[in-house]
Amino acid sequence: MGRFHPPHYKRVRLSLRTERNTPMATLYYRPQALETIARHTLLQYDAGYLSGRPQAVPIETIIEKTFGLRIEYQYLTNDARELGRMIYDSGVTTYYDRDRGDYALMRVEGGTMLIEASLLEDERCYGRLRFTLAHELAHYILHKRIFSGTGVAAALYNHDTDEDATEWQANYLAKALLMPNGQVKRRFYALRPMCWSKHEFVCKMAETFEVSKQAMEIRLKEFALI
Repeated sequence: MGRFHPPHYKRVRLSLRTERNTPMATLYYRPQALETIARHTLLQYDAGYLSGRPQAVPIETIIEKTFGLRIEYQYLTNDARELGRMIYDSGVTTYYDRDRGDYALMRVEGGTMLIEASLLEDERCYGRLRFTLAHELAHYILHKRIFSGTGVAAALYNHDTDEDATEWQANYLAKALLMPNGQVKRRFYALRPMCWSKHEFVCKMAETFEVSKQAMEIRLKEFALI
């Protein structure tokens, strides 16, 4: 029997079509709308969070407790090119079975977030892990009504530059969730008297919010703080 080859997952653009080949509605979100969605999501978790001491957002707790989603860690591919996969509909999906050295099928329930297990194996990937969790939650918040009932999963790929509308939106909402506007600015101005270089600023800010230095630098530049 030949080796099982997984389908080539591609990001699905907002111009999805139904079974009758009619276009589905396209959703557009401006950055300010995504900032507002992030703020409402955090307030739904904890009404006092945004006015409290700047700290890392408990993204796993928000996913599981606020939205009732399940997080499951699996090796999704043989080379970790796929970091996360949001499952909207119950059914069958693929994963990489390291013991067999081949791809296999598994049943999965709708509302499950599959995360690449190798992200747990290297502490240097902690920021990437948290961003992946936030990214998949963003897909659920923004795109559930697009993907639900289609059998299609929304996926995040490693080092993929072909970013479509759904991925741009999920990436933006992810950083707005992990690095809330007001909290970032509050922490920045508190640190300003103690930091003498951009690198020091970025490192301390990234440490506070438990994100990668790259993600934090991008966020600070968006606010024209560095």
